[in-house]
Amino acid sequence: MLGGGNPLGGQNPTGIGSSLNYIGKHAYLYTGGITVINAEKNLAQFDTAGNSYLVGSWQPQLMENTGDDFHFKLYFNDQLVASTVTTSTKDYAPFEEIEIIIPTDTRVKLTAENVSSSSPVLIGSIITGEVYA
Repeated sequence: MLGGGNPLGGQNPTGIGSSLNYIGKHAYLYTGGITVINAEKNLAQFDTAGNSYLVGSWQPQLMENTGDDFHFKLYFNDQLVASTVTTSTKDYAPFEEIEIIIPTDTRVKLTAENVSSSSPVLIGSIITGEVYA
């Protein structure tokens, strides 16, 4: 199975965190709201392992009304494999999902950066998919 788990604590609802969670053959990640400024910030990080891989989608989230643009990045084993720039909540929100396959034995990292200003804005990211052996 894919590595990860559910590092919950405090007042977080079930499933909010920086690791992949599982329900049967399905996997998901909801980062919840994370404040991001004009520096690349880690939103989530987890490892895949064993014979399993994930086929699913990744969706950036702007969680408050903003005119700022954000650069979201997806890394596999510290190599940038996908990125997108959101162009504010005034243009297109919610943003379309990006289809992804996450291979076995892969360190996955999601980051975001405010590329318009140094203003702190609440953003997030979602991954959903099905696990295959």
